[in-house]
Amino acid sequence: MEKSGFFNSSGGDRVYSATDFAAYFGRLVSNGIFYASGTNLQVTPGSGMALSVAAGSAWINGYSYENTDSLTLNLATASGVNPRIDRVVVRFSAVERRIYLAVLTGTPAETPTAPALTRSNDTYELGVADILVPKGSVTVTALNITDTRLNTALCGLVNSLVTAVYE
Repeated sequence: MEKSGFFNSSGGDRVYSATDFAAYFGRLVSNGIFYASGTNLQVTPGSGMALSVAAGSAWINGYSYENTDSLTLNLATASGVNPRIDRVVVRFSAVERRIYLAVLTGTPAETPTAPALTRSNDTYELGVADILVPKGSVTVTALNITDTRLNTALCGLVNSLVTAVYE
């Protein structure tokens, strides 16, 4: 089947959906965070087992995401036996029809690893930070946060066909 677009409708003969536009823009702009500032979607310690994610924006599969203010995310209670690594993600959900910040809770182990990112047609995640949760901990410290925003395998910066895209 051949497709072309985007043309003005004449008598209702042209109907386009958000999916059509996302597919088009998804071919022009790569997934990642916009690098408008060094703090774009940066994860820092909050109070107790909470994290603070700075304002910022991202792009996933042709869809835009914007967090306009600092957002708090809570971590699950630490294991009393083993440490774990949690991962903060920007999640695209086609089923929920939204993009949002979430925490993937890791599995406690003697040598923990971060949870895998989901990257399917229905769900696509960008990893912005890994959080080491030591056994028995009741607070998050900056030393336990690994920033993964610039890691192209986990997140990376938004780029266009020509160059990096800035807001």
